[in-house]
Amino acid sequence: MVLDINNTPSVEPETLEGLLEEGYLLIDVREQDEWDAGHHKNASHLPMGEIVEKVDNFNNDEKYIFVCRSGARSGRVTSFMISKNIDSYNLSGGMKQLNNFSDEIYDLHGNSGQII
Repeated sequence: MVLDINNTPSVEPETLEGLLEEGYLLIDVREQDEWDAGHHKNASHLPMGEIVEKVDNFNNDEKYIFVCRSGARSGRVTSFMISKNIDSYNLSGGMKQLNNFSDEIYDLHGNSGQII
């Protein structure tokens, strides 16, 4: 775990698979078309615009990793969730970087996904 430029706790994409095995939950905050084109097979989808209204659905006993295309949106979500005392981390470099380290990116139909 590291702090990114905005002092947001972040994880590096090459460590994601191990963290998921440890029980961390991956939340993809991109828009529907981005999700449909390619997402991590173990991610849940919750667009950034819905986070505030669904913050009560997050469990304080869980650890969350947020991801977007490049890390900017998910960084903002991570900061917001931390302000709500939710154990949260941003995935550094987002899906663009994760795509270099993971074979688990699929489209809506289960085919190899693309990051848009």
